[in-house]
Amino acid sequence: MRCVGALMASVLATMTVLVGGAAPSVAQGSVTARWEVVPLPALTGPTDLTGVVAFGASDAWAVGYVSEQGSVRTLTLHWDGSQWTRIPSPNRSRTQNWLFAVSGSSSSDAWAAGYDVGPDGKHRTFLLHWNGVRWRVVPSPNVTSLDTMLMGVTVLTPKNAWAVGSATAWPLTGQTVVQHWDGIRWSIVASPNPGTTGLGSYLLDVAAASAGDVWAVGDYDSGDSVMRTLTEHWDGTAWTAVSSPTARDGAVLTSVAAAGSEDVWAVGWQQRRTQVQPLAQQWNGVAWSNVATPRFNGDAAFADVVAAGPNDVWAVGGQSNRTLAAHWDGKSWTASPTADPGGIGASFTDVTTIPGTPCLWAVGQFTDGERGQALVERYCAGR
Repeated sequence: MRCVGALMASVLATMTVLVGGAAPSVAQGSVTARWEVVPLPALTGPTDLTGVVAFGASDAWAVGYVSEQGSVRTLTLHWDGSQWTRIPSPNRSRTQNWLFAVSGSSSSDAWAAGYDVGPDGKHRTFLLHWNGVRWRVVPSPNVTSLDTMLMGVTVLTPKNAWAVGSATAWPLTGQTVVQHWDGIRWSIVASPNPGTTGLGSYLLDVAAASAGDVWAVGDYDSGDSVMRTLTEHWDGTAWTAVSSPTARDGAVLTSVAAAGSEDVWAVGWQQRRTQVQPLAQQWNGVAWSNVATPRFNGDAAFADVVAAGPNDVWAVGGQSNRTLAAHWDGKSWTASPTADPGGIGASFTDVTTIPGTPCLWAVGQFTDGERGQALVERYCAGR
């Protein structure tokens, strides 16, 4: 599978257990808004999309992986305004090449992050760069002798990008990994590890309000096998851990989005006795606080969040055997019915706004009972 041990438990609880699809359109004010499934090119083997970014109505990237030719290979799809097309992307490993996130500053500056497996069998960081013409592998550091992987990336400019993840030592005790791109090379930047025993500490996503205001989120274990929310902040000089609310039975933050220095959102899931339910938190410039989310029947979780504007925030994920999307209007979260891709289950893993339009892209996976297949849906207000 895509990760090991503790990381699999914390990351994939949102991505693989919660799958499905619901249907009709939803009214928003006096106009009609809806989610719709967008066709993809035929792909052989199990596929999954884990990240999406858009630069305009006719320029977007979705990344993930596909099992083909006896190995797991990178998958990069491009939207040109009328269709999604697979674009060739490098595969450094002969066995496993995983992409989990994508971000960019322009049509000619995009980064995709993940991990692959080296000749020694260890996971190693994997970063691809798009220069407007092709994807290429760019060297990135690893934590010596440990399995190292990247789960999130954010790009401010061609000379300023961040990637986060974790390094894991036996017996699966994780430590945070933060890397910075200065336009020439990637280098590791020191980051806090509030949990150093048990399952350790993990970072799963990163977002920036400005060059001196960057947030990373994830989870950590204090040694009792209960995962707690983890939020870390870059102030332009150093990374520090910032206190955030957590749940007694366990909680994980899987995604973060920065609308401004006093308006940052983080989402994930929290354990409520025997159920998993969505978790949403907001930073107001002073402190993190929980924001009430809808209660769903069965297990449900948020996997990703995007701030489309003031009081206009979207979160996506999965609910039992259905995709899940919810909207924050400044007062409350409201579930937004999603399209039905067919099959027996589906989930979203990532969402992004489409600049210059009232639309969103959401990506993930659905299954027909035999294999997972890549899923892309688009939401447009007033359509």
